[in-house]
Amino acid sequence: WIYSQINNGVYQCGFATSQQGYDRASFLVQEGMARAEEILSEQPFLNGDSFTESDILLLPTMLRFDTVYAPLFGAGGSRHWRLAIDYPHIHAWLQRCWKDIPGVSTSVDLDDASKSYYKQLFPLNPGGILPSTKV
Repeated sequence: WIYSQINNGVYQCGFATSQQGYDRASFLVQEGMARAEEILSEQPFLNGDSFTESDILLLPTMLRFDTVYAPLFGAGGSRHWRLAIDYPHIHAWLQRCWKDIPGVSTSVDLDDASKSYYKQLFPLNPGGILPSTKV
């Protein structure tokens, strides 16, 4: 569900060629985010007390959600979702991964991970506007 609803869902939103396709993808993203939020409201990681492959699968998408997938791809609908406000448990999990899991913060360049979308996807961002990138 992480890949089909969230990871792939954000791309299906961003590159949808029909309203129906976008609406379906947006629904899947919202459904997947709600599922992750519910799970993370009860435990520190997706599969309990330990950081597992499931967390690794979700991590890259959540790192770029606020700066790329929600505003540029419209992931999750017309409302600009924000992790800290709309998904506080996912946000807390993301901060926990960033601060407490060795190698995460030192192996990810958040600025580059986000800016590359805005620079390379001209049709989606003709003005070249770059958002700030903070976890």
